[in-house]
Parts: sequence; C-alpha cells; structure tokens
Amino acid sequence: MAKFTVYFTSDTHGYLYNTNFVDTMERPMGVLSMRFPKDGNTLVIDGGDTLQGSPLTYFLHETREKGFQRMLPEAFNERGYDYVTLGNHDFNYGKAYLADYLKALSATCLCANVTDEDGMLPTVPYTVRTLENGTRLGLFGITTHWIRLWEKQENIRGVHITDPVEAARQAVEALRAEHVDKVIGVYHGGFEKDLQTEEVLSGTDENLACRICEELPVDLLLTGHQHIAIEGQMYHSTYVVQTPSNATKYVRVEMDEEGLFSSSFLVPDQKQTWTAYETEVRRHLDAWLDRPIGHLSDDIWPVERLDMALHGTKIADFFNRVQLWASQADVSLTMLPNECRGFARDVTVRDVVATYVYPNTLCVLRATGKDIREALERTATYFHVEPDGSVQISERFLRPKEEHYNYDYFAGVDYAFDLLRPEGERVIRLERDGKPLLDDEELTVCMCNYRATGAGEYPMWAKCVHARDILTEVSELILAYLSEHDRVDLPEPSCPVCFLGDRRL
Repeated sequence: MAKFTVYFTSDTHGYLYNTNFVDTMERPMGVLSMRFPKDGNTLVIDGGDTLQGSPLTYFLHETREKGFQRMLPEAFNERGYDYVTLGNHDFNYGKAYLADYLKALSATCLCANVTDEDGMLPTVPYTVRTLENGTRLGLFGITTHWIRLWEKQENIRGVHITDPVEAARQAVEALRAEHVDKVIGVYHGGFEKDLQTEEVLSGTDENLACRICEELPVDLLLTGHQHIAIEGQMYHSTYVVQTPSNATKYVRVEMDEEGLFSSSFLVPDQKQTWTAYETEVRRHLDAWLDRPIGHLSDDIWPVERLDMALHGTKIADFFNRVQLWASQADVSLTMLPNECRGFARDVTVRDVVATYVYPNTLCVLRATGKDIREALERTATYFHVEPDGSVQISERFLRPKEEHYNYDYFAGVDYAFDLLRPEGERVIRLERDGKPLLDDEELTVCMCNYRATGAGEYPMWAKCVHARDILTEVSELILAYLSEHDRVDLPEPSCPVCFLGDRRL
C-alpha cells in the first residue's frame, strides 16, 4: 500500500499569531507559525472551532466593516488546507458570518450531520480523494449535535444538525461502496471513555468518538472539541488523534506501506514572519486592545484555581456585578474560563476580551430556592477531600479535560459548604438578605446562555422558565458598564464559607 501524510489542526480558536494576547510576548503557538510540507500524497485538515475564542476573533468580528475578517480564511488558504469541518463555536457569530468564511476558503467543508435549508453553508457530507500515488481516501466530517442545545436559535435557524454517529454510518457505507483504500473521519467531538481502561467518563452523548470507533469501520479518526492532547493510538480498530487548543500543537499522521499509522505532535515556531496585511491587522489589533476603557479601585488578577473557589475572587464578583446591573435579577452566577487574564486598575479592552473570552449572552430564569440549592450542590462537587484532610480539585473537573468553567460563583445569596459531608448534602447554609432561602421561594436568576441550557451538569436550569434574554454579549456588557462608571470600587471578594466538619477553611 502506498504511503500518505495528514497534517491535522483543531480548536485553533483564531490563534493565528504567536501570542496568547494576555501580553505581547512571543510564544511557540499560532497557525501562522505552522508548517505543512505538501506533495501529492499529503493532506492538511482542520477539525473546527476557528471563528471564535480569542481576542483576535472578537476583533475581526467587531471590525468587519474594515474587511479584516478575511484574515482567517486567507491564513488557511496560504497553508494549503484541503478539508475542514464545523465546530460548535463556528456558529457563534451567526450563519451569515460562517458562510462568508466557508466561501472564502479554498478547502472543502465536510460535515455529514449539518444541512442548511437555504444553502448558505457550502458543505458536503463526504468525498473521495485520489492521491498522486493512486491511494483512494474516503473522507467525511461530523460535529457535535449539542450545538442544538448551546447555540442561540437565531444563529442556526434553518440549520439541521442530526445525530453524528448515524450520519457517520451513512457516510462510511457510501465511501466503502466506492471501494476506497482507507476511511478518514474528521469529528468535532471527543471521547466519552478512557482510551486505556474504557471507563465511561461522561453519561451524556456530547462526545461519541468511542462509539464511532466501536461501531464503524473507520481507519483514522481525527478528533477535537475536548482540547485533549492525544498524540496517536489505536482504539479498537481505529487510529485516533486529538490536538490541544489554541494552536499550541498540531499533529502529523503518516501511514506506511503496511497500512499502519504513526503520528507525532509538532510545535509551532516561536518566531513568525508576517505579510504586509498580517502586519497591518496586528497593528490595528494591538491598538484596539490596549486603549483604556475604564478604571477599577484595584488590580484584580487570578490566583490558583482552588484558592479562588474556596475564598472567592474579585474577577467573578465583577462579572456578577455587571450581570446584575444588566439584568436587574435577584441572583447572578458566573464562571471563569480555564485561562483567565484578570484586570489592571486602568482597564483596557485587552483585559476585558482576554478575561471574558466567551461569546455568551445572558438569560434570566425564574427559579426556586430548591433550584439554587441543587446548583450549589453541583458546584460543591468541585472539591475533593483527601484522607489527610487536604482539599483538592475533584478529578472530574480535571479529566478527561479541565473544566474549571463548570465551577460557578454566586451573587445575591450567602451560602456555606461542609466539604466533609457527602456530595449532594454539602450546602449547610443558604440565605438571602439574612434569612434562610426556602425551597419554594421564587427568584429571578441571571446566568449565561450556556449554563441556562443545563450544560456542565446543571439540569435544574434547563427546567426553569425563561423570564427574559439579554442578547448583548457579556464582554460588550462589561465594556458598557466600564464606560458608564468613572471608577468601580471593588470590596473584598464574596465567597462560600467552607468548612471541614467543625473547622472553617
């Protein structure tokens, strides 16, 4: 059998430059630093989540009248991408924005479980590619169907997103009927089981890569979405890989004459050489990011995750303050992203968009005290107590991927946890205005649209009645709040009061 090579990226989230945007320091990252030596037996493929997730993508969207948004497809075109699939975050700025990106790509978008009623999205379910050496490859793409749950409905109106396994099954059957030599799947989704022990890691069907490998004759499965670094291994009869996020690594997969796969991670160069256009975009981006937008009474920087969860953080308090200001709700809850910049006293746009990195909007729900208590119990599972009495972060928030964003910080209620009590019974105090919050007491609760769907194992929120939606993105609300307040005074952080039995932490 003839050899071939695949270069694979995924979840780059618009990290084109060699920076994480927290500062201007050069780092070994960025699509512009990646190298894909190509010949007639090499493919370059991306697994989605390209259009949202970094200060650059926010800038490109906000300044689209300048035409800067063409930078993303041009970067992919210059690097010779052959195929891409769709990630859930690629829908965040709406179908028209996604369509413009796809139409500007030279690559073909493969996505077997996404169809579009009005034909705006130029996708195909699968394709056959004959390499220079005669090898016939069948390729298909699929994405997580949880987009239906997470995405704002106006962004996916007329878009049908079906079960990815069944769509993959139909694509594989069609490709096998074409007598291809190898089938390659590109899945914007991850693994629901531990790949060594096959222990089930999640009871949801958000990630279904294991099931695909178990049920379908796929030779190579390129995965994403979870941001887990999987350099390459066999799972059942399928060779699987997955990249970490933000263009910090990419994968080279090779098949030898025996039909066996091997792979390795590659790290982007730290140094970059930019075109005149890329230099112009970077100059405008840095100026936009570094312009002052407001003033705080103090710097608020993140500390260790466990410390913030136990003792609170002014960053989360500030987010909740903005959410309560925008929503006029009784209670607010927020989370912090895995990578959190924080705010200098003189706040810049860079501080805001690099600290609240999500394109979330807000929902106000009608919830009961019982709902709030159940949500706090879920939040309290973030903590694990070792036999020696030390408190650690629970493994379920660290594996199979880090999920610090599923720990919620609340404002508008006072609460206490006893971490020695069993999970589900750790909330030992829940009060509002100095009085116990009763289970049947109804309040309005503000949260991001992601959490309001029940995502992160908070099913109680999905059952609540929507009182109203605030469709302005939270980062824009933060900028508006800072613009309307000359100086924002920040008291000491509010936090849960945590106990280990009789001992207060």
